[in-house]
Amino acid sequence: MCAMPQRISEITRRDLWEVLAGVNWWGRLDEIAFLKRLHSLDLLPSTDNRRHDAEGDIIQHRVANNDWADDWVFSDDRFGLTHGPDETLLKFLSEMLHPAARKPDEAARLALAINPLLRADGYQVVPTSAVSGRPVYGWETIDAAPADSDVPFTKDLRPLMATLAELAEHGGDELEREVLKVAQAKLEEPEYDNWDGGTYYYTLRLVVPPAVFARLGNRLNEMEQHLSTHVGQVHRGTDRRRITAVVIQPGQVSAATRKGLTTVDVGPLTFWTPGHFKLFLSHVSTSKHRAAALRQALSQFHISAFVAHETIDPGELWQREIEKALLTMDALAAIVTPDFHGSNWTDQEIGFALGRDVYVLPIRKGKDPYGFIGEVQGLQGEGKYVPAVADEVFQALTRHQKTRERMHEVLVKAFEESAAGYQAVGTFKLIERAGTLSKPLLQRLEAAATNNRNVASISARVTQMASSR
Repeated sequence: MCAMPQRISEITRRDLWEVLAGVNWWGRLDEIAFLKRLHSLDLLPSTDNRRHDAEGDIIQHRVANNDWADDWVFSDDRFGLTHGPDETLLKFLSEMLHPAARKPDEAARLALAINPLLRADGYQVVPTSAVSGRPVYGWETIDAAPADSDVPFTKDLRPLMATLAELAEHGGDELEREVLKVAQAKLEEPEYDNWDGGTYYYTLRLVVPPAVFARLGNRLNEMEQHLSTHVGQVHRGTDRRRITAVVIQPGQVSAATRKGLTTVDVGPLTFWTPGHFKLFLSHVSTSKHRAAALRQALSQFHISAFVAHETIDPGELWQREIEKALLTMDALAAIVTPDFHGSNWTDQEIGFALGRDVYVLPIRKGKDPYGFIGEVQGLQGEGKYVPAVADEVFQALTRHQKTRERMHEVLVKAFEESAAGYQAVGTFKLIERAGTLSKPLLQRLEAAATNNRNVASISARVTQMASSR
């Protein structure tokens, strides 16, 4: 039997790992159970002299110590995903979509995300059989699609919006479907920068009727982040053009339809995600795409970032929103670009933060901090990927004396309220990186491990942390 030719390129494999970033590849199984469906782990050698085989390595580094990243399997040559045969990779991807590992709607969404990449090299994953009425995936060979076979999203947003609507029909709720049904989609002019390795950033703006926008309420940020994740899965460009943020806003109502309106009620503070650390992102309008991308990258750290998406000259209402954000923020991060000082707003925002004695974290982006924050070194943002910058912001907030306790409180609260096991595991990994917790917070962690069944799977790690600190 002839071996399959190797057609899946290194570029496609790299892009696949990016699409799958943040996805638990093992699904509803554990990692060992998942990999045993594909490999005899006892026959694969160990890379740790304390263990005898690959299964022992996984126990040591993912269960006992948890010092391997979630995506460790993609770069482990024993499993052949990065440099091995096409068949090895395709079997792995198909197994990720198996009903034993994933619900059918989630499997369908992942297939939609990875197939555009595989098709460029002549493959696609498709249902080939069924078990208990649920599709079982395999793969088929097709004629390789040229890179530009689809109309790019920069020229026609309709295919992208139709795909988002289809995903919402299978896995979204009623409000998400309503938003996508009535939204007018607009693509903002791109911003080019080398922060993410040389990329054109776009923001997808969805304008909805005020009545629909009002129904979003506290779910606004959650909905924007959810849709942005779907966009990233469905439409990852290979030409360094990316939609990095989704913004939902109400359409303007003409004065004629609102006669007699003399005051504006801005309502509750819907721009902060409840329970998250509140970070004000100060930036000039030319950096709004970078700021929006950073905002969404920070959400995985339980950090809610306020970003002014529009050029700042819209009148009193928007100014009042900014003032509310400045009055309620826990910290301020400033994206310091060469034109930062020329803004009428950024220096005032920093001054406001200093006046409140709030921590100011500069992110150097072509210019060093100056003035009252000139002695603060801050973070280097030049030439770094957005997720890496978000990670450094998280680390800075967990270290600084003005923000450390608040960040700890946010993480412990999120752990206590974990609605699923994977949420508890993800939050606890952040807690492990966040430095030493106070005794009352450690006691709350232990209580959560007892009272919340969703965190029971890692109760031993919680106990170990409490006893060691």
